[in-house]
Amino acid sequence: MGIEVKRNFPGYHCSRPCLEVLERHGGIDILVSIAAVNPFFGSTLDASEEVWNKALGPYSVSKTALLGLPKSLAPELGARNIRTNCLAPGIVQTKFSSALWKDEAVKEKMLKNLRVPQLGVPSDCAGIVAFLCFPDTSYISGETVVVGGGAPSCL
Repeated sequence: MGIEVKRNFPGYHCSRPCLEVLERHGGIDILVSIAAVNPFFGSTLDASEEVWNKALGPYSVSKTALLGLPKSLAPELGARNIRTNCLAPGIVQTKFSSALWKDEAVKEKMLKNLRVPQLGVPSDCAGIVAFLCFPDTSYISGETVVVGGGAPSCL
């Protein structure tokens, strides 16, 4: 878990390069990008023990850590003018999620859980990232933004 958290959260260590950027530009925006909502389709209670042990358990623990980092780091890093936020994508059509949308029957099942009748595309997430980079969002820190088509999430 520790490796994943560090890999997905580039500002986890405020090293010398971070401090140099801070001195030169006055601030750093940090975005946790891979804090997806759930790797299993359906009720978690319906997941087999094998699915739980191989995917849900470790996945849930690592993603919960990613969701917690911006909140716990915001007070400390905010004093240095560094904002920390988290992007939590739902089902976005990428190679990683292809098992959930390439098969039409599975895709239709996924769409029934969404309040928006379409699956996400990478640009849906990119828009939120761009939004968080604007100076007008300088008061947003320690937050998680879910880009999930309105699917119920438990963050």
